[in-house]
Amino acid sequence: MSTPQRPEAPAWITYPIRAIALIVVFPFRLLWELGVLLNRFVLVPVGRALGWLLRTFLVVPLLWLVRQLLQWLLLPLWHALRWVLAALVTGVAWVLRMLLRHLLRPVALAIVWLLTPVVRAIYNWVLAPIGHALAWALVALYRWVLTPIGHAIVWAVHASYRWIIRPIGLAIAWTVRMAYRWLLVPIARAIAWASRMIYRFVLRPIGIAIRFTWDYTFGLLFRGIAVTSRWLSDEVFRPVGRALREVIGL
Repeated sequence: MSTPQRPEAPAWITYPIRAIALIVVFPFRLLWELGVLLNRFVLVPVGRALGWLLRTFLVVPLLWLVRQLLQWLLLPLWHALRWVLAALVTGVAWVLRMLLRHLLRPVALAIVWLLTPVVRAIYNWVLAPIGHALAWALVALYRWVLTPIGHAIVWAVHASYRWIIRPIGLAIAWTVRMAYRWLLVPIARAIAWASRMIYRFVLRPIGIAIRFTWDYTFGLLFRGIAVTSRWLSDEVFRPVGRALREVIGL
């Protein structure tokens, strides 16, 4: 099956485009090819040679030197420091253990033995009587002060709810119900009726008039612009594009 041939572009378009391609595109194409050859046969070999030199004479000796320093200097120094720290911690722990066993523990036992009678006497003759007095005072305060005050508060709250808050709430509820039934509902119905009338006799005719005016003024203008744009695309821009592709070789 034979492929359809492209229509040839007019000569008045083809020859200027070929001249421009010969003057502008051809020198840039030569420079590009020269750059590719220079990169392939000069820059890449030189880069590989420099990389080999750096790896052979700089990186490998540095790695060997670091490995020797780590093996013969840093690791022995680390082991020595660890041994010294372990010995120091062991010695300090032994000293603290001896102090606790032979000094601090006997001193603490002696202090406890001496202070036990004093603490017992203070508890029996001072703290216990003060605690019993505070407990009696708290019980008396709860029984003869807080309980009557609590009962009075409960009675006042109950009476306020029954004779003040509940009647006021019922009055407010009745007022709201009457306002809703005889004020808000009629106003809402009047607003809904007015909205329907405005839409039917004002907004809808205005919208129809605006649509009619648009269709026969700006709509005709935009449709003419669209038809002109399609004609320019089919008759001018596409032939010029095909000519450019043929000249450039795309």
